[in-house]
This record gives sequence, structure tokens and C-alpha cells, in this order.
Amino acid sequence: MNIYAVTSLIGWTSSLFLGIFVYLRNRDRDINRTFALLSLGICVWVSGCFLESSIHSKALALICDRYLYTGAAFAPTLFLHFSLVVTENKKRKLLKVAYAFSVLFLFFNLVPQLRPFFIRDVEHIFPFRYIALPGPVWFFYLAYFLSCGLSSLCVFIKALRGDLTTYKRQQLKYMLVSMLVIYTAACMYLALVFSVASPPIDNLLVAVFSFITAYAIVRHKLMDIEIIIKKTLVFAGLLASVFTILILPTLLLQDYILRSASFTAKILGLAISGVVIILTMRRIENFLINVTDKYLFQKKYDYKELLKTFTNEVLTVLELDKLVNLTVDNLMNTIKPNSAAVLLFNSEEQQFEVKAQRNIKDPDIKLIRPDGIVTFMEETHGYLLVKELHDKKVFVPDTVQEIIDKLDAELIVPMVMHDEVIGMVSLGKKKSDDDYSQDDLDILLPLAQTLAIAIANARLFDELGKTQAEAAQKDKMAVIGTLSAGINHEICNPLGIARGQCEAFLLNIKDGLYKAKTTEELLTKAKDIMAKVIHETDRATAITKKLSQFAKPAKGESELVNVGKEIDDVLSLVGYELKLEKIEIAKKIQENLPHIFVDKKQLQEVLFNLIRNAGQAVGEKGRITISAHTERDRVFIDVQDTGVGIPEDKIKQLFNPFFTTKDPGKGTGLGLFITRQVIEKNGGRIYLKFTKIGEGTTFTLEFPVGAKEMEKEKAKK
Repeated sequence: MNIYAVTSLIGWTSSLFLGIFVYLRNRDRDINRTFALLSLGICVWVSGCFLESSIHSKALALICDRYLYTGAAFAPTLFLHFSLVVTENKKRKLLKVAYAFSVLFLFFNLVPQLRPFFIRDVEHIFPFRYIALPGPVWFFYLAYFLSCGLSSLCVFIKALRGDLTTYKRQQLKYMLVSMLVIYTAACMYLALVFSVASPPIDNLLVAVFSFITAYAIVRHKLMDIEIIIKKTLVFAGLLASVFTILILPTLLLQDYILRSASFTAKILGLAISGVVIILTMRRIENFLINVTDKYLFQKKYDYKELLKTFTNEVLTVLELDKLVNLTVDNLMNTIKPNSAAVLLFNSEEQQFEVKAQRNIKDPDIKLIRPDGIVTFMEETHGYLLVKELHDKKVFVPDTVQEIIDKLDAELIVPMVMHDEVIGMVSLGKKKSDDDYSQDDLDILLPLAQTLAIAIANARLFDELGKTQAEAAQKDKMAVIGTLSAGINHEICNPLGIARGQCEAFLLNIKDGLYKAKTTEELLTKAKDIMAKVIHETDRATAITKKLSQFAKPAKGESELVNVGKEIDDVLSLVGYELKLEKIEIAKKIQENLPHIFVDKKQLQEVLFNLIRNAGQAVGEKGRITISAHTERDRVFIDVQDTGVGIPEDKIKQLFNPFFTTKDPGKGTGLGLFITRQVIEKNGGRIYLKFTKIGEGTTFTLEFPVGAKEMEKEKAKK
């Protein structure tokens, strides 16, 4: 194999796999389809050069030359078409004329009676390949070729002089360079017809054209696709081989078996071959996709692993920088996207800034409120999935597309606190090339909300100082830890029950267990199952609302609060954690207990901390009793445990700052101090009602009855 054959093979392979891959990635877009056709035309041309340089038979060389000019007849028109599409030029009247010329030259090339007017013969002029001897029509082809090239150049120059975004201008510059490269290669080949020799690198320039285009696709998202090298190398190699196997037998059949047949028979033979190729290519495409997916497709991540890693390693971090960097690292290691970033809102600069990132194109990107993505996130609190936009053919403004490209984003999820977007999580395409599914969103959206809480607490740590903020952060981490347990137990269980009911019904139908039942009986059975599913999903929804409401920090707004209901809500959250420790929980709530006028969320946090502290004091197999009653227009809430008790010499220091009875490193001493401040702010008080070593401790919360409730009681009297 000579050097010309080697460079031809490189150019052929690179052009083929790039064109096929671009088409398969997004066959609905005009730019992808046009580029794929252009690559196919170039591929046919260059593969003909490879064949002509690899054989020593003049008869076979003539067949290869006919095959070569099949691609060459359409290549200039296809490049002009692609130039118009990529520059978004709507003036395409001359394109029909160009395609008419291509069809005309194709007839002169394929019809035996007309071929001598186009290519008279082939001759071994150069040592490395056969060269066509042109007929009179060939010179018209040369003029047509040069005209298409000049027209394409004018289209690009005109577009570059227009009002373009920086990103679009970069795209067009790369494509202009690639156009000059491919036309240089074609001119070097056509010069051989006039015995003007040049280094045998013209087909190597075809590979350069492919690589420039690939770079434009990857770096500047020319066609909104990614080239995944480890997947496309195998795919392109297999497809190139199959394509060659299909095309060459067709040409050999025409020249050897059907040589003496009539013109009509040859046309019929070409048509049959074309139908065979069309019918088999789709099956080959599916086969190759399955093969590459099987051996190169990465496994889906385990969402349980993501939840566990996120809860144990990320959400317990106090430092903001470490928190966001750990978030990005864990997302990269678990989901395995090509890129990831966390953007947080800077209130001083009034813009979103990248706080942690891996592999995004522009780490210095800033998003301000007029940006379309920011407006979308703030108004809808919804995610942005690039594939959905393309599938629904949603118009994406250049400014928004530029932000997506700079972030290298496929999915952007907001982090919301108090109905405000405080940040965003940006994820690139998965390395597995799999799309983000509804299952992914069901995990990532709640994680983003939980991350928002962790980030808010980390910022609180920075603002309040390390000592006091560490205590608040630890309390919040306890909430988030319980939140995680609630997700796994309180939500997954009812959903699992609902799924099991549906699966059992479908399996029974499949196994024929309901054959003897009438349609009415089956309908009744289905209604019963649907009622159970609705009941279980309602359970999950109710728990979700409780978790969501409890996770939101208090706003300092007082309201009438039902004490019994708040105790139930807190126990529904912390109860599962206590059950794991085999701690018994008892409630003694007075009937018709009056409401109190407090901040509901602050009361929840106080109850949560007292009950959780009681659980830590009790240890395994203990008992916690929560009781509530009213006396003299006051509501009393007792939290009693059967724990170790508090030594007498430490009782007076309980509500002092920095005092703790916990082991070193397990407490800050700010818990009861802060709790008393919160309760007093709400018009109540907290005190130690009972404690004895070995018998337990009781803390009491005392609040005045709500004003409206007092008025109701007076009206009754």
C-alpha cells in the first residue's frame, strides 16, 4: 500500500465516521443532515481515490473512477448547501440549479453512452494511482466546481460581516477554515488531471477538515453534539467496512454481470441495489448501536449510593468552599457527567458566580438577572434540560445558548430557599452518553433543595462566627440526617407498596389467574388497587410536605399553633431515628388543648432538639414521654426521659453558654442557651422540672394561651 492509499484511507475513515455520527446524534436538525450528506459525498470521493491507488487493473480502475465521481458530482453542491445552512442564509434559489447540475453530471458519469463525454478513460500517469482522462463535459464540471467554491466563500464572508454573537462568529471562522482546507484538497486532486503533480497529501487534508469540524463541534457546539471517541472509533470502523461491502458489489455487478444488458436493465439494477442498501442500513445502524452500547456504555449510577454519599460526606461540612467542592466531586464520581458546576448568588454583586466546577469551558462566567436562564429559574423554580428543548424544538436565544455552552451544561437545576433561587447545579452530558431520565430528576431535584439548606447553613456559619454557627449547623445537620432517613423509610415504603400492588395485578393477569373473572370483577379489582395506590401516594405526599416545611428555617412570624399537631409532626420526623435505637415514645396530650401564639417553625426546632437530646441521654431501650396540658391560661409541654439524669452540681449551669454535659467534641454548650433565647422571644420560658441520677430528666416549656383562644374561652363562660 503506497503513501497515497494510506492518506486516502485516513481521509475516508475520518470523513465517514464524523458524518454518520453527526447524523445519528440529531437527525432532525437541518444542519446535521446536510453535514452528514456532505461527509458522505466526500467519503465516496476519497474512498474512490483509495481504491484507484490500491489496484493495478485498468478495468477496475475505471469502475473506481466512476464510483469516485459519483461523490465528486455532488460534493460542491453539498458544501454550498451546508454553507447556507450553517450561516443561516435563507437565499437558496441557486441551490436548486446547483443540484440540477450535480444530477446532470451524475448521468454523464453513470450512463455508458454518455460517459465518454465526461471521462474518456483512465491512465496510470503517476506511479501512485490512475488518473481520469477528461472529456469535454468534464471542463464544465470544473467550472461548476469552482463556482460552488467561490459562492460558498462569499456566503461565509457575508455572514462574518453581519451582526453576530461572539460565539457564532467563532463557529463560522472554524467552518471557513475547514472549507478552505477541503477545497484546497479537491483542487490538488483535480490538478492531477492536468498532470500537475503535488505531494500526495490532498486526501490527508480531508482528515484535517474532519478534525477541524470535530473541534468546532466539541469546543463550540457547532451542531449541539459531542464526539465520544471511545464510542465512535468502533462505530465508524464497523460502519465503514459494512458500507464498503455494500457499495463495491453493486459496481462490480453493473460492469461485469450486467455489462451487455440494456440501459433500462442497468438502471433497474441500480434501483434494486439502492433499495437493498436503504433496507439494510437501518438494521446495520441498530446493530452497531447495540454493539457499541454493550461494550462501551457505562452502567447507570446507583441513586442509593448518591443519597448515602451526599448525606454522609457532603451535608455535614461546615465550610462553604469545601461543601460546594465536595458536592461537585461526588456528582462527578457518582453520576459521571462530562462537567459539573455549582453557581451561587452573590448578593453584593447581584449575580450568580461559579463557586466550584470541573471541566466547564468558562469558570469565570457570571449570570445576572436579565439573563434568560436566571429569569427562567426564578420565575418557575424548574429545571432546564437541553435535550427537552431540542426535542420540543423550543427556540433558544443566542445569549442563553452561549451560557449553556460556557457551562457545557445538559441539565441545570435550581437551589431554592424561601422561594428564592440561591444557586444552581449545572451538569454536563453523562459520559455514558445516556440521557437524563425522570429517575435522575426525581433524585437530583430533592438533592438540590437539600443542598440549598446546607449552603444556607454554611453561609450562616460564616456570618455568625465559628463557635455559635457550629452549634446551629450541627442542629441543622441533625434535621437533614433525619430528612434522609425519612426519605428512605417514610416515602419509599408507601411508594413500594403502591408499586407492589400494581405489579402483582399485572403479573396475575399475565399468568392467567383472572381468566375466570368477569370484566366487572376485574374492574372492581382494579378500582380497589387504584384506591390503595392513591392512599399510599397520599401518605408519601403528606410526609414530603412535612419534611419540606420542617426543613425551611423560621421567618420570625408568630401565628396560632396547635401544640398537639406540632408534636405529632416532629415525632413523625424524629420517631424513626429513635425507633432504630429501640427507644419507646409515649404521648399524653390533653384533649381540646388551646392554641399558643408562637413562630411555628421555631417551636418545631425547639421540640426537635429537646426530643433528640432526650434520645441521646436515654440510650438504647429507654423511654421518652411528651405531654401537654393547660393551667391558668398557660400551656405546659413536658419532655421527659428515663436517661442518666444531670448531676446536682451542674444544674445551675445548664442554660449558661458553652456549658455541656456531653462528651468532649460532641457538644458546644450552646444548645439550651439558644433554645431559651428562642422560647423567650416567643413569650414563653423553659426550665428544668425534674432530674435525678439514674432516673431521668424532664424539661418543661411554658407558653401563654393564644389571645384568640383566650377570647373564645371567655365568650364560652
